[in-house]
Amino acid sequence: MKNHLLILCFLCFGSVFSQTLENRIYEATDAFNLTKSTEALTTLNNSITSFEAQLSTTDDYLAFVNLLLNKAHYLKANNNNTKAINSYEKAFLLYNNKVASVYKYNIVDYCLIPLGVLYNEIGDHTAAENIIKTYISLAEKNKNNTQRVAGAINLSRLYQTIGRHQLAIDIANYGLNIKQASTLQKNKLKLIKSRSEARLNKKAKFINNGDIVLNFKTQSIEALELAYEIAIQKKDYVLALKIFKNLKGLKTNVLSSANSLSKIYIEEAQLYLLLKQPEDTKKSLKSALKLLIPNYSSKAMPLETDLYPENAFIGIFDLFAEIQTNPKKAIEYYNLSFYVSDLLTENITSQEGKLIALNEKRKRSEESLNLLYYLQNNSDDTKYTLEALQLCERYKASVLKETISKKNLLKEHPKDSLLITQQKLLNNQGQIINKLTRAPFTNFTEDQKLELREQLSSINIELKDLKSIINKKYTTKSKASLDILKLNTKLIKDQSTLVNYFYGKNALYQIIVSDKATAFNKILLNDVNTKAIKTFIKYFDNPSAINNNISKYTADAHSLYKLLKLNEVKDKKNLIIIPDGFLNFIPFDALLTTKTESKTFGNMPFFVKFHTAVFNSNISLYIKDNSTKVKHSVLGVFPVFKNTSQELIYSIDEAKNIKKKIESTLLMRDQATKSNFLKQANEYSILHISTHGTSGDFFEPAQIAFIDQPISTTELYGLNLNPELVVLSACETGVGEIKRGEGVLSIARGFQYAGAKRILYSLWQISDLSTSQIMTSFYKKLYNSKSISYANQQSKLDYINNEDIKNLKKSPYYWSAFTLYGSFDKVNETNNLWLIIGLSLVIIVLLLWLFKRKNGK
Repeated sequence: MKNHLLILCFLCFGSVFSQTLENRIYEATDAFNLTKSTEALTTLNNSITSFEAQLSTTDDYLAFVNLLLNKAHYLKANNNNTKAINSYEKAFLLYNNKVASVYKYNIVDYCLIPLGVLYNEIGDHTAAENIIKTYISLAEKNKNNTQRVAGAINLSRLYQTIGRHQLAIDIANYGLNIKQASTLQKNKLKLIKSRSEARLNKKAKFINNGDIVLNFKTQSIEALELAYEIAIQKKDYVLALKIFKNLKGLKTNVLSSANSLSKIYIEEAQLYLLLKQPEDTKKSLKSALKLLIPNYSSKAMPLETDLYPENAFIGIFDLFAEIQTNPKKAIEYYNLSFYVSDLLTENITSQEGKLIALNEKRKRSEESLNLLYYLQNNSDDTKYTLEALQLCERYKASVLKETISKKNLLKEHPKDSLLITQQKLLNNQGQIINKLTRAPFTNFTEDQKLELREQLSSINIELKDLKSIINKKYTTKSKASLDILKLNTKLIKDQSTLVNYFYGKNALYQIIVSDKATAFNKILLNDVNTKAIKTFIKYFDNPSAINNNISKYTADAHSLYKLLKLNEVKDKKNLIIIPDGFLNFIPFDALLTTKTESKTFGNMPFFVKFHTAVFNSNISLYIKDNSTKVKHSVLGVFPVFKNTSQELIYSIDEAKNIKKKIESTLLMRDQATKSNFLKQANEYSILHISTHGTSGDFFEPAQIAFIDQPISTTELYGLNLNPELVVLSACETGVGEIKRGEGVLSIARGFQYAGAKRILYSLWQISDLSTSQIMTSFYKKLYNSKSISYANQQSKLDYINNEDIKNLKKSPYYWSAFTLYGSFDKVNETNNLWLIIGLSLVIIVLLLWLFKRKNGK
């Protein structure tokens, strides 16, 4: 009996303790809500630390989730978006893991809707899209039409923000078809739809009592916004200003946060800029800054220490830069925009989200480069050229650079549980995104898609937290400047010259760096020059395009050589080229260095005859190349596809010739499976894949085929490979979707993500026979020289000089598709030495024979 009483007391005590914790959490929340001040927030944060260590029951967790959401709401209202997001994210994770299975809490209204808005405001558009689609699915599941319409409004706004206007229209129509939508919600959707229609040059329709009443002073915010949009589209800026003044008054009365109010002044400044009123523009921008930085002094430029992750700052500083008459001052303002932009992208975890953010930096980069070009032309100091090089490097292939950096860190610390977990999460993230991308073409149910989205959100949040811890642990310098000294050292070692391009909207910028000098060139992208680039690329669409008009081809090939200002490096043998934009699709080896009237391809002055060209995605990856001389061994993959319409007849000869020249393991026909390749890939220094490849499209990523199933770029992102060379003896392995600033999302890029040091890839659909001949020559030269870059050049020259090949088959279409990514490696000097000794002995013997013949001795 005594024992029973003890047990009962223990249970009661435990219940009282649990209830007490729950009550304490609610009391702390209420106390905070009564005062809502900085001091109250500090007290609340201390309580959160204490509470978190004691949470045990579902009731505790529900109370704690409620507390976090109240904190997040306060932070959001006070313009502390990053911390607000962290609090919302934490609440969402705890709700899903600890509460959702027991209690139904209105997580959509109190957490997910404001979280989606905040993601959009800080520029994490992919996270915003995922979270909005998550709560739309939840709303559909719970038959909550108000939340469905709210989701449609926010998702269509998101698509409008990133310029996907047709999607914005489609989502707005989805919302308008929900019968329970309120009049206010419908007006918002109509406005979004009309704006996107106007931007797509469609006739905008917005019904407000029949039409937009010309007397705009009496209209609603929605009607005025549309009238303003139409006035802007018609370039009637005077009318737009009149409408905006009424809008400003209405919005100021209903908006309270500094972020929202500052955006009104930014929009006003944009309008004054269109009206060519710089002083009024400046005045509005200063008003916006004053809202975001309460202690801001309008007499000085803000310091980086005054700034925080807030999109409004970017709009302010970009406009300040645009109205400057002093180019140096304009660059300073652009640099502040870059600084804030980097703060915002710091918390983006998905590759797609980073690519969107990167695209938004391109216009600013081009404006800055134009200013630096002007300054350089008016200065004898090369500092502006080097500053331009830094800018090009900072945002070129930055996503690839970051991915490789993470994988290298894991190689240095292979047992670090944080890094291992990060890599697993990144792999899972890629797989889920791939599934969601393919969802429209699969049998996924709505519940399955919702589960995937919730998993993706959880992974994104975990990755963000891990990144913060890892950065503190290893103090990585992700934004470190390009080391010019290391670049020069590398160029001298390789006896090479750097040719770096930036492909903008209005101009193509070229920066040349050699051991002795630098050059900074600007090439206008007018209609004529743009056409010249695209016309040359089209020559390689099919085998007959060049042969049908050889004279025109030779003229265009030399014109483009001059247009790209490659004549400035005509005396440099080794060139490391960093292409950009459409230049990624140009076979530089097929350009002509001088004019020619010849129609015999073997006699033409092709670029490849004078230069060994190697390509890379950015300068840092070129500098950090740590390839070492190894005894090469090849894992060859040859599906052949016998007895099919895709049979690769000559790939069998290619395999046999490789086997003769170099130590090889060949996966032929049925053995050429994806799993066999992945199992053995890390055991060889060279991976040679002779198969079919595709460049992908909007729905499917680029991929290459094995005998059983293909492997795509998204799958390659999650692999950890370390070969010295990947040879992609397949069609279009260097072709894919262009992402401005990042490059081409091709199969070749996928292998870069996976860890390959060098990649030999193709730019178009190549001939099976010529590929076999070039690859045979490549491995022969590689065996003799031990140099990949040398072997790539020589294999093409062997093909051009082969007397057994007819002239028409020597068209650049047949031999110039293969492009080498990576860096230079020296020709085997020992082999060269023995070659010299051998030739010397032959000459000596010949001279002795001649001497004997002449003198009879």
